[in-house]
Amino acid sequence: MLTRREFVAAGAAGGALLLSSRALPAEEKQKLPQRTLGKTGVKVPILGLGTVALGALGDEAAALKLLNRAIDLGVTYIDTAPPRTRIAPFTGYSRAQKYIHAVLKERRKEVFIVTKCLETDGSKAMDLVASNLKELGVEQVDLIYTHSIGHAVYDFDALVADSGPMAALERAKKDGLCKFVGVTGHNRPEKFARVIQKRDIDVMMNAVNIVDRHTYAFEDIVWPTARKKNIGLVAMKVFGGGIVACKMPEKLREASLRFCLSVPEVALAVVGMRTIAELEQNVGWAAKFKPMTADEAKELKSETVALAKQWGVHLDKLDAKGESSRPLINT
Repeated sequence: MLTRREFVAAGAAGGALLLSSRALPAEEKQKLPQRTLGKTGVKVPILGLGTVALGALGDEAAALKLLNRAIDLGVTYIDTAPPRTRIAPFTGYSRAQKYIHAVLKERRKEVFIVTKCLETDGSKAMDLVASNLKELGVEQVDLIYTHSIGHAVYDFDALVADSGPMAALERAKKDGLCKFVGVTGHNRPEKFARVIQKRDIDVMMNAVNIVDRHTYAFEDIVWPTARKKNIGLVAMKVFGGGIVACKMPEKLREASLRFCLSVPEVALAVVGMRTIAELEQNVGWAAKFKPMTADEAKELKSETVALAKQWGVHLDKLDAKGESSRPLINT
């Protein structure tokens, strides 16, 4: 792993490294590297499966095939969410929890299962926890996130209040409905820095990639504080986001995964995958992962700064009240 000083000094941003993209053969069962997920003490694979794309498939047989293949290949961290909430009528996950339910019937002990709650009210959050467990067909999940707390829908004081959604998930943990609790978010990293001073969480998942590090920079703004608290760190939006087509140019995708996994103390990167080919390619990259060097990071800088200017604050578009602008940070 790079030291913190090397990582930040290099700018650790974008351009195209000419890296091999050999996909893992279907018959090859290669064990993925494992890391400890912060204070949870749990070992997880460095690659997790995001299920937005899976839920959007609309093909249960294909979804079950992909889920089982992922577990066979060691991608046993599965991240999901309900199809809708009171606040967000469409979350993008569609049938994902239903598909996972079918797999968990046979393979629950093999999987670290994660779900989410996007609710501003504590009692409504508890209702959603119960609904998620029912949809997944389990009595307990490993981790539940208060989801997308950078969203403008969350008032800060209400979010961290004892009657709020974060406190509700802490009660769910105490009641044995989940083992761990956390927060996720795509934007407003400064808000996260305030939140983790107010509530006790186990895990944090944020949008981190070689392009958006110039715009959002969670790994520089909030993750250093999270590390001091031994909060487990998870990267998402590794390829820039998107359900069907990711924003990241194909030639930069392995470099972006390497970037995320080279951040100090990061446990894993969660990547949405909708085909066996995508799954096996990402598993192949993760299985042969080597930390990004300072020289490689320098080579990446100019191209990803240019892409960051093109992309702009694209993750703020998830908000009804998105930021109109945000200056580039690491240029």
